[in-house]
Amino acid sequence: MANNYIELKDIESPQKGFELCYEQPTPWELGRPQKPFLAVADRVVGPVLDAGCGTGNTSIYLAALGREVTGIDFVESALEKARAKASERGLNVRFLRRDAMTLADWDESFASVIDSGLFHVYEGEARDLYVRGLRRVLRSGGRLFLLSFAADAHEGGISLEQLARVFSDGWQVESVESVQGEINPQFVAQHPDAFPQEGPKMWFAVIRRA
Repeated sequence: MANNYIELKDIESPQKGFELCYEQPTPWELGRPQKPFLAVADRVVGPVLDAGCGTGNTSIYLAALGREVTGIDFVESALEKARAKASERGLNVRFLRRDAMTLADWDESFASVIDSGLFHVYEGEARDLYVRGLRRVLRSGGRLFLLSFAADAHEGGISLEQLARVFSDGWQVESVESVQGEINPQFVAQHPDAFPQEGPKMWFAVIRRA
């Protein structure tokens, strides 16, 4: 299985697809946050929600800067790795097994939300439901820091028009920039043709909740 690249679109549910992905090197496992999150770290104020935290790289980085961070994911094996890494560093990060599609049912609130590659997993009504959940948990005036595949770079990616539509009601898109996503070198070695050599085109957006 280690040499088979899993396409999430071929799996019956995102949860099952991600569970299978974590049985091999994943494209997004860098051991640190993607570079756009490093550049805006001083703007990410706590408490912070890391939606789709995976093995916790961005959560742990922000916690090391003194932020109060909660990371959620629905893959327990990823959360186990996240908890182990935080413990090794002596950092207090709350990692919870939670489906991001249920955020609308959550009573907690956060000053910042980060999404490093989860948003583009959803389509249509599921994407709208996820955004409604984000609006539920993000405090008024709080910011969403979003990294997503661009439509012309990867199947399931989004266009600027789609981004503006989804975040038109109760949101203000403060900035959007085109960035090159980074891919786990171990994954690239096994699947050299899965992504462009320079990395996939992505959007990095800062979006404020009205």
